[in-house]
Amino acid sequence: ERFSGAGVKASSIKKYLRPSTIMGRKSTFANAFASALAPHDIYIPAAVAEAMRDLEQDPDSELQCVYCGAEAATWDHVFNRVVKGDFSGHGHRIRNLVPCCRTCNESKGQKPWREFLEIRNPSDKDARIRRMERFLNNADAQPIGTEAMRHNADEELKQFLEIRSKVFGLMAEADRLAAIIRHKAAS
Repeated sequence: ERFSGAGVKASSIKKYLRPSTIMGRKSTFANAFASALAPHDIYIPAAVAEAMRDLEQDPDSELQCVYCGAEAATWDHVFNRVVKGDFSGHGHRIRNLVPCCRTCNESKGQKPWREFLEIRNPSDKDARIRRMERFLNNADAQPIGTEAMRHNADEELKQFLEIRSKVFGLMAEADRLAAIIRHKAAS
């Protein structure tokens, strides 16, 4: 449980008192498969510095969360790598990664960055939107579409998706066996 100021209530134990499933972690595996396809930039300090300056941050100092201004602790993918379980075409690009605090990163989830800023509604929201727009407008990396992958690597993409499907099938089979084992062990 994450500390939220209110403490832990005894009833919160309920969510832990259930069998774990492998398929319950399917999104973790979907992310792993998407990440394997995701394009990535080479680390070029000058490009990173320029991107941070577009966010009006000092690239040589501690960075702040682009959404709320708190101390950044991680990086957020502005455009998610996975959408509805599939690779989105976006990846680990300098202009797709922004400094972020853990709270905002966790609560943003799959929401588009602008929608998240509207919900978060910081007092300087308009300035934050303007900085993000400048940051993104200077991006030269377009998402890699499935059509481009099919055109350039169709056979490999088919094999890749087949393997992903087999992995998910094996995970489901392992969950079925785990339920049987739990049941027999308890008897």
